[in-house]
Amino acid sequence: MEMSSLFRVMIVDDEPLVRLALSAVVPWNELECVVVAEASDGQEAWNRIANQQDVDLMIVDMHMPYMNGLSLLAKLQEEMLPNTPLCVVLSAFSDFDYVRKSFLYGAVDYIMKTDLDREHILPVINRAVQQLKERLSQQGLAQNHHDDRVLIEREVWLRGLLRESSSMEASAASLDADSQIWLSSLSSYQQVIVSVLPDRMSQAAAGEAAEPQDQELDHVARVLKQGMKMGKVPFECIQVRPHEYAILLCIDISPSYLNRRGSVMEMLDALRNTVKNFLNMTLSIGISDVCTDWRQWPTKYQQARTLAHLRFSEGPGRVYYPEHALGTEKISPTPWNFPRMMQLMKTGDSQWRWYLDEGLRQLDDMSHVTLDSCSSLYDELLWNLGVLLHAEGMNWTHVLDSQQKPYEAMEQLVFREDLHDWLTKIAIRTAGLLHPGNVRVDIPQRLVERVKQYVEQNYNKVITLGQVSEWAKVTESHLSKQFVKETGEHFIEYVTKLRLSEAKRLMQSDMKMYEIADQVGYENPEHFSRVFKRYMGVSPQKYRDMLANKTY
Repeated sequence: MEMSSLFRVMIVDDEPLVRLALSAVVPWNELECVVVAEASDGQEAWNRIANQQDVDLMIVDMHMPYMNGLSLLAKLQEEMLPNTPLCVVLSAFSDFDYVRKSFLYGAVDYIMKTDLDREHILPVINRAVQQLKERLSQQGLAQNHHDDRVLIEREVWLRGLLRESSSMEASAASLDADSQIWLSSLSSYQQVIVSVLPDRMSQAAAGEAAEPQDQELDHVARVLKQGMKMGKVPFECIQVRPHEYAILLCIDISPSYLNRRGSVMEMLDALRNTVKNFLNMTLSIGISDVCTDWRQWPTKYQQARTLAHLRFSEGPGRVYYPEHALGTEKISPTPWNFPRMMQLMKTGDSQWRWYLDEGLRQLDDMSHVTLDSCSSLYDELLWNLGVLLHAEGMNWTHVLDSQQKPYEAMEQLVFREDLHDWLTKIAIRTAGLLHPGNVRVDIPQRLVERVKQYVEQNYNKVITLGQVSEWAKVTESHLSKQFVKETGEHFIEYVTKLRLSEAKRLMQSDMKMYEIADQVGYENPEHFSRVFKRYMGVSPQKYRDMLANKTY
């Protein structure tokens, strides 16, 4: 390979030995690279890049004098040079927060300083080189090779197309020549529209929205685009609404559905992991059917968007494919007897709570529903409460914490459990305003919190999910789903860990092992021993011996 075709590398580190190690250990020529410069701090590196524009790849340390690695990355991003180098950062184990921030400033990968050997370095450099090659080979498709004006125009057109599909032909005709070529080039691919909703669990009782706040969204689009680049396929990523993104994903035409599905799953799983690692945020994702004509994009986008909004009933952080819509339940008539419920509330009879809770329980048991699909049921509840307030000379300002209208506040609560808690709260407040002495105004304890307290008081007895769900007056499936969503573990795992924690404490006493097993809810000592060894890696007796010898 000619020298002119090698990718040019600069190593930036204030430690000469690190620079020497990277120069010597890495077989740069084999990786189609050549080290053209070194720098001992960020300022020196910036001067070289700004003046000569001859660096394609930069290996940069996080901690340096004068200008550290983060400041250098921020400077590169701010200046928007014609040939901004790709950046791989060097970090110590204690620098993960710096690494996370470096990705927000454009870094593409990182190397641990404790792993400066060929085995660890070569895969990282190889990935960076592949991205550099893509810069050169995909000029007709890769987003970062069009000038800013073309990109902005394309994004505006695509956003308008997805949100309002009218006048598609006219809007397409208005695209400039570059974008027309781009649009034509996509005909050789199958296209999938992906709807991406960033999640944040809310405190519904406090009236907060479940969406990430503006400051949390500042870097989402950038991280999404960086994550998609790892998939090495043509894509477009745009912000469609303040808390919603759409990805146009192009995949090779393949006769195999499983191959298409596998490649899409792999890319989106990697994307979710990237966002989780660097923004500590989960994503709810909906994926449309495949199409081959851009005129179908609006319809496919609506399909993907509806699927992503299944997070309302199914919880955050999941990927929804078209087949998930097949199980969508039809919305039944209202589950509430409003005349009876409102009359009880008006007269101060606390039995109104039974009617409210029973209706919410029925809605809890419905799977694969979105807020849009069942909002009319919740609207009717709010309307009846509003009528009751109006009849008593009051309005929603007496009930709500903010000046928002109740219907606007409801739309911000994108998870069903949060919405149900909020509705319960304002219903209790309404009843409290009508009869201050009869009703507690605070919100009832959440389901999972009640169940955890019950388990803590009864784990030493025979306890099953069915038994506890009957006690809590909910279905087993609902309790199981809510427990996993809030605690991150299954009900039986929680019970087991609680029992074993108490067993370990009791092993410090003189109790016999079968007595300990019985004390923590295991009638069969052999079963207790098997469970203990599976979780702890050693038998109960071995664990007790290790405690006595203080080796555990």
